[in-house]
Amino acid sequence: MEAPMTRRLLFISLCLGLAACDSSDTAPLPLDLYECDAGEAAVRHLISKLPDLNPGVGKSYSVVLGEINRDGMTPATDAFTHRFDDLKLKFVNAQNLKDIEPDHTIVDPDTRLAAFILQLRKLQSTSATTWNAEVGWSYKKEFGRLKLRIEVKAGKASVIDEAPAD
Repeated sequence: MEAPMTRRLLFISLCLGLAACDSSDTAPLPLDLYECDAGEAAVRHLISKLPDLNPGVGKSYSVVLGEINRDGMTPATDAFTHRFDDLKLKFVNAQNLKDIEPDHTIVDPDTRLAAFILQLRKLQSTSATTWNAEVGWSYKKEFGRLKLRIEVKAGKASVIDEAPAD
């Protein structure tokens, strides 16, 4: 008697799990799930596309998740930014950045130089192996945005398509 009940519970759990993974859902992931391999691939791609602004001047980088608004920004965890240690760039947690008057430049508090803000704005799973992402960057008064398509093959996430964001 116990086996049919266990199978029924397993079947119900499986159905609920599949419904939760429905790729027709267009909602982005919760911010705490952005710090995954697909999120890392999106940020790495964004870094590779940054313009060379202020050549010769040292730069700092800060990763933020989701929207940036008047209430502030959600900083990526230090554990996530450590994924980029191989790039040999200086990362600063966004909660430590300073706003300098008179033009509200966002700076690294250690160097007092402008920092690149790297925004993983949106991350959405479209299947078990594909993702859509929106990323952006800002540096002083310059900024840019991209829409990305990410695919996981052989356990490695990589960007397979990019387009300017609207």
